[in-house]
Amino acid sequence: MNKIAVLGLIEERSELLKSLMKMGVVEIDQVEPDEELRDRIQNPNVQNDLAKIDNSLTEILRALDILSQYVPVKKPMFSARRIVSESDYSAILKNKNKILADADKINRFEDEIAKMKSEENRIKTLLTSLNPWLELDIPLDVINTRYTFCYTGSLPSGTDLKKFQEAIQGEFPESDLLTGKSDADHHYVMLIGHKSIETEMLSLARAWGWNRIVLRDVEGNAKRSKARLEERLQSLLKEREEKIKGIIKMADERERLETIYDSLQMDRAKIEAKSRLISTRSAFLLKGWLPAEHSSKVTEYLDEHYFCMVEIEAPAKDEEFPVLLKNGPVVESISPIINMYGVPSSLEIDPSPITFPFYIFFFGLMLGDGGYGILIALFTGIILKKYRLEDSTRVFMKLLFFCGLSTILAGFLFGSWFGIASLSKTALWIVPTEQPELMMSYSILIGIIHMYTGLFMKALNLIRRGQILDAVFDVGFIYVMFTGFILSLLPFAPGISISSSSGIVQAGYKIFIVGVVLVLATNGRKSKNIFGKIFGGLPRLYDVVSFFSDCLSYTRILALGLASAIIGDIVNTLSAALGGNFIVKLLVMVPILLFGHTLNFALNALGAYVHSSRLQFLEFFGKFLEGGGQAFKPLKANTKYIIIKTENNLFLNSGLKTGIV
Repeated sequence: MNKIAVLGLIEERSELLKSLMKMGVVEIDQVEPDEELRDRIQNPNVQNDLAKIDNSLTEILRALDILSQYVPVKKPMFSARRIVSESDYSAILKNKNKILADADKINRFEDEIAKMKSEENRIKTLLTSLNPWLELDIPLDVINTRYTFCYTGSLPSGTDLKKFQEAIQGEFPESDLLTGKSDADHHYVMLIGHKSIETEMLSLARAWGWNRIVLRDVEGNAKRSKARLEERLQSLLKEREEKIKGIIKMADERERLETIYDSLQMDRAKIEAKSRLISTRSAFLLKGWLPAEHSSKVTEYLDEHYFCMVEIEAPAKDEEFPVLLKNGPVVESISPIINMYGVPSSLEIDPSPITFPFYIFFFGLMLGDGGYGILIALFTGIILKKYRLEDSTRVFMKLLFFCGLSTILAGFLFGSWFGIASLSKTALWIVPTEQPELMMSYSILIGIIHMYTGLFMKALNLIRRGQILDAVFDVGFIYVMFTGFILSLLPFAPGISISSSSGIVQAGYKIFIVGVVLVLATNGRKSKNIFGKIFGGLPRLYDVVSFFSDCLSYTRILALGLASAIIGDIVNTLSAALGGNFIVKLLVMVPILLFGHTLNFALNALGAYVHSSRLQFLEFFGKFLEGGGQAFKPLKANTKYIIIKTENNLFLNSGLKTGIV
């Protein structure tokens, strides 16, 4: 990775940033002007520009969501962004304003549809409120005359209407009651009376539980009002259908809307990048990073197309720089696992090449059934061959493909194929269900090799920084201590018969003591006081306990492998134990086998993925990987819907070396 600095003319700033985005290999750092120069040099204020673009992005995204709602597009199971040529992209950009207007039109259609739906719901509510009064031939919009009042209302369903009428008319002879329909909860009653007795009559009615109902937007009697509202409702439905048809007709604009959306995203990224530069009235300064392999080509391109000065500089020996991991087509498949843990420091060795074989080997041993491995390899292989995938999906599918191959290897080693017990005799190595104790020891041995490799990586990182003595003291002496500890525990290893008086065990005791002495003597060396130098190594002795605990963690290889084999065998035994004639047996056996093996495969494949990752994150990376690196984030077109095929893609396609660039 190299540093890059570009000093250019302000009028060429936008075009230069556009070119850098097409290249997609330059990360732009934030540059701050010196305090004494802030009155003449400053970072451009881009807040208004960003707000304007964000508003347009919101409008387009909403329009696309509306189109997806009314005109859904069925996408394949594995879909990738569309590839658009630079000429087609430019042609669409020429109609940018029209396309933005189309997005606004779609959104207005949806707003009008929403208003219509609201009005329809209001009318439906009114129609429901009119139902109790349909049998009354009296204008509901007249609630009073010069001398009378006429109020609609309801009574609880438990009220005796006859007694209620007698009570009202007995108290107020100059009144009348009109009864509408009743339902399970209410009686609907209209009170008519002289205005002189309105207050007293309403008080008495309320004492019986009568509540006034105000009917709005009615004209004439209930039947007439209902007919008018139904006519209005039908008109709204037709109008809404026309708006929906208008949206559907604009479905052909979907791809252009997507293109403009990504165009605005790119504009936004360029504006954000512009804010990281420092500028005067006539010039600007850009600083950042780019892969060393691209330095000469980027410099040549900028010198040829712009009036600017480009300076390339290698980072200092111990200077941190953005991390870009580049590996071959096989090893790159482990990047999803590495990225889940975090980005390694730029001063560390790329852990990908050494993590890859361990990860897929652990996955294979944990799933353990070659038949399941065939399914994984076939499924992912077909996807990789048939579909054009996004990079992240393609890399993950490749990882699963290699895990499938590893599981097939485990099937040969264990003689395990779809849980068929009779095939265990074909095992090339060991049958875990028959020798679980020995398999446990093998699992621990594999774990020891894994952790020793992690310590070796730690030593390489120390040597890379010139700390050769630290590599000897902090790794070499730990090797000695751990090796002696392992050899001294061999008599207790399950499935292995080694006497505690054997030479290798006795040698282990001595090696362990030597290792402890060396660790105690050297691990306090960095302490500034004599007490720390003498006793500073004591805490490192606890590493023995931690190492033993880590060794036991690898027994999960045995546990998951046994689970897969045993459950598969149980499924096969259950299906074979069914009686009846051949046809009945077949009809029952096939669903049991399909369901049982699908469940076994899903659970144990997920378990293998999770626990293989765990062994890398805790037991392996914990030995050497410090992390804390910053991922390389170049200025490039991070699009959602399209990929623009530009000449710069070919111009920079030089092939990078593996490792941390």
